[in-house]
Amino acid sequence: MDPIVHREAEAHGFTSRMLRRSPHFVHPVAGVAQLAASADDLASTCRAIAVVLPADAVFTHVTSALLRGWWMPMADAYPIVACTSGETTHHDRRGVYVRRCDIPPGHRHRLGDIAVASPEWTIVELAEHLALLDLVAVIDGAVHLGHTTVTAIRSTMRKGRRGVRVLRRALDLVDERSESWWETMLRLVHVLSGVAVDPQEHVVNAAGVEVARVDLRIRGSTRVAEYDGSDHRDRVRHQDDLRREKALNRQGLERYGYIATEIIHSPRQIVRDAEDALGVAHLQGRADLWVAEANLASVTAAGRAALMRRLRRMEQPASRRSRRGNEPRSASGASSAPSGAPWPDTPSQNDQTAPLAVTMGVGKDFPPVGGVP
Repeated sequence: MDPIVHREAEAHGFTSRMLRRSPHFVHPVAGVAQLAASADDLASTCRAIAVVLPADAVFTHVTSALLRGWWMPMADAYPIVACTSGETTHHDRRGVYVRRCDIPPGHRHRLGDIAVASPEWTIVELAEHLALLDLVAVIDGAVHLGHTTVTAIRSTMRKGRRGVRVLRRALDLVDERSESWWETMLRLVHVLSGVAVDPQEHVVNAAGVEVARVDLRIRGSTRVAEYDGSDHRDRVRHQDDLRREKALNRQGLERYGYIATEIIHSPRQIVRDAEDALGVAHLQGRADLWVAEANLASVTAAGRAALMRRLRRMEQPASRRSRRGNEPRSASGASSAPSGAPWPDTPSQNDQTAPLAVTMGVGKDFPPVGGVP
């Protein structure tokens, strides 16, 4: 069912009052009714919002990234962000944050019937608000999906634009071979600690037959480091993992599997494991750069709180009357945890935080990273 503009309610067999009071409709922006059954679908919500936006408006920033299915930072919720021409008057609309920016014509794309910024422009805008680790993971997901390339992103960057420095750093760390958010984080634990790794290495036996493809091979060693998500607890998957691990052992390789909480809480131990595999001396501060960057990113409580503060500046809550009887919207298909990974089992202390326009799940707090158990 298409969204209904309140002033056109009579043409659809309703009155404006009926639409506002009916439990079967939600109101993503003032003056527009959307079927409540589609309220958790971000694409449907964007279509409803677009009805009252200027014709040149496109969805961008986190909204464009979510619509494209990229790996997203650990945030409790995301605002809905659109952009109009920089020459138009400011468009203040509750329920959506409308930026005035000059998106070049070549970066105005469409996903089906929804106008969105190009992948490259979306990333340039995200760089204004994301910490280094979060930005690397987002770009890893975008290039892994084939939506863009590092070269294309570099050609879109604008000198002097906010976020350009962190974007330059992020592009130097991007690897399209990464297959999940947490795999990117595990790789960055090693790379930022000076440990060279080869992602997605194919392991073959003496006959040249591939026996496995591993997440990360620590270069110059027989050690394989991999991220183990919750799906590894499945009985059939566990059996496959045991078979695969024995196959790796037969090729002289040793597999170390790490879970999300280890990446968050015990990065120094992960680096120490790598030092042991390489046979090098333990260096006290080898993981310090990772720890510093992680404390700015959404993998820690402090970094996630800082991200939420930045995103809340773009929050445009709908009026109380338009929200009456409606629950906050959630984005369909977009998990609060990064793609392929559950939230680590940590108690929430932010359950009372008011949700942004698109609720992504219940926030989980992590202490600062860097401790060794």
